[in-house]
Amino acid sequence: MNGIGTSRRTLCRAMAAAALPTLMPHIGQHPAAARAGESPVPRPLVPLSTTVDQWDHHWFLWLPHHGVFESVEVASRAPDHDGRVAVWVWFTERAGKKRQVHYRNDPQLANLVGGSYRPIDYQISGEDGRPRGLKVRFDDLDGKPVEIDVAFDPGQVLGRKGAGLTDQSGHLAERAFLIFYRDMNALAQDARVRLAGENVTFDQSESMGAFRFKWAYSRHITIGLIQYGSFKVTFGPGGFTPSDAGGYVQQRPRGGSIVLLSDADGRLREYVDRGATGGLLRVVFDPPLPACDGKTARASSVFSISIAAAADVIRGRVETLCGDDADVLTWQPSEPMWASRQPYHSEISRTDAHSILVAVAPAP
Repeated sequence: MNGIGTSRRTLCRAMAAAALPTLMPHIGQHPAAARAGESPVPRPLVPLSTTVDQWDHHWFLWLPHHGVFESVEVASRAPDHDGRVAVWVWFTERAGKKRQVHYRNDPQLANLVGGSYRPIDYQISGEDGRPRGLKVRFDDLDGKPVEIDVAFDPGQVLGRKGAGLTDQSGHLAERAFLIFYRDMNALAQDARVRLAGENVTFDQSESMGAFRFKWAYSRHITIGLIQYGSFKVTFGPGGFTPSDAGGYVQQRPRGGSIVLLSDADGRLREYVDRGATGGLLRVVFDPPLPACDGKTARASSVFSISIAAAADVIRGRVETLCGDDADVLTWQPSEPMWASRQPYHSEISRTDAHSILVAVAPAP
């Protein structure tokens, strides 16, 4: 990630935790038709595979003095009902595809979403509602000690400058369309990142040079991904089932849900992803996406994406081409400017009477 107001290379494979559950729906009737005893109506399109996750605290530190990594980030949540604190640390490479190395203090989550489990010594300081200091200690994949310290003045306050939606800047461009939203921010007064005893971030008195900042804290971040790849989708038990609100809903095994809100003709008005940790990602279509249902047709819609409490942070158009065996959706974001450079497409094919395959990929 380029930090406050710039790209967050948060390779949130981790997020995949809540959303990678197969987009599994089975064909069924629209609830209104089912109640009325009518014949089945077209099912809505499932145009995307998404994940959304929310964290209470996030720290970003540049690493100008490391030969491989350009930054390190730490995210954490408030203690759960058992007093456990989720901690996630990831390093981003400076060159090439900017690969990331992830560490988590939860072995089950690390196994589920990728990354390495490590016991992480984590301490947070400061008052709730103000910037929070941080101390993190653990051993990396090579068994070398990692020490991260971030400090703030007790009188510092949080602000909106640099908050909001973050420019993806091409990071993860081959894996996902990244939607990273920060509520409030503050710049740290001092920090250290010691890898094997050597400080690889700025010294306090060192000039920032071309960097816009050295170290920062964000309160309440929400990370959404439109994932690239192929996903099996079914309607029925274990997948999408009729919803009283109209359309279909899929409950995820680890919490959260995906809701497809459609009209009586099966046209998709909204796609809503509610994460297990409280995150919300909503895509609205105007006019609604056609149901297709094996018919040949073309349609054009405006789409808008909202995340957390922030409405319509990304806007654009989606062109739908319904075919006999497959439907193709071409997505062209237009706002903000960085998003317009990252078009993508979806292809929805019918594999059998009870399932479809959704393939999402960046545009060539």
